[in-house]
Amino acid sequence: MHGDALGLVLSVSLIALCLGLSFAVIKLGKGRLGSSRAEIARKIVHIGVSNWFFIYYYVFESALWPILGLAAFAILNALLNVSGGFHVLMGQESTKRNWGLVQYPIAIIVLIVLNLLGLGTKVSVGCAILGMGYGDGLAALVGHRFGKRPLKGSRDKTVVGFLTMAIVTFVVVLAMKLFYGSAYATILVVLACVATALASALIEAYTPFGLDNLSVPIAIFFLSGLV
Repeated sequence: MHGDALGLVLSVSLIALCLGLSFAVIKLGKGRLGSSRAEIARKIVHIGVSNWFFIYYYVFESALWPILGLAAFAILNALLNVSGGFHVLMGQESTKRNWGLVQYPIAIIVLIVLNLLGLGTKVSVGCAILGMGYGDGLAALVGHRFGKRPLKGSRDKTVVGFLTMAIVTFVVVLAMKLFYGSAYATILVVLACVATALASALIEAYTPFGLDNLSVPIAIFFLSGLV
């Protein structure tokens, strides 16, 4: 099978798997997970879909089909949100929060286009996608479960969530740099990863109007490309 065709098949399969797992959590987790199941279901999609980067990196041959696929995914998410489909799939009644699942693929399109224009690398794209997916996803889950102290100046973030976002982003960006870029962790690389992680956590916590799914990936893209 052609690389782009295989990439599309794998992309659709990944999205279907993530949505299927979310639906299972909503339907089967009512007793054990209670009110947390909607957040868990939403973050399964958020974290799971971020692994699409590996399909983009290893399988797709052209940037056109990933962009078209992401645009279709954004439109699908918008339709699900407007129609109430996300409530059925993920038990999420807040349509405002669900717009983040529309912003996310749009942000990735922006990153791919920036890369095509000669800004950053595919590794920077990966840092942004995986950093946002795992960092923001785990921060929300950990903050929801263990966060007691609110983050000063932030409407709904906690100190625990902020720290989780910073730590996970640091690990992701450093791992990407070591595996795909730098041969070893120099002081400069580590410091750049620390700066990227702290900046992304601050941006995620204080971006207004729920636009962090746009602002955070773009910030990680540029910051992770400094070294």
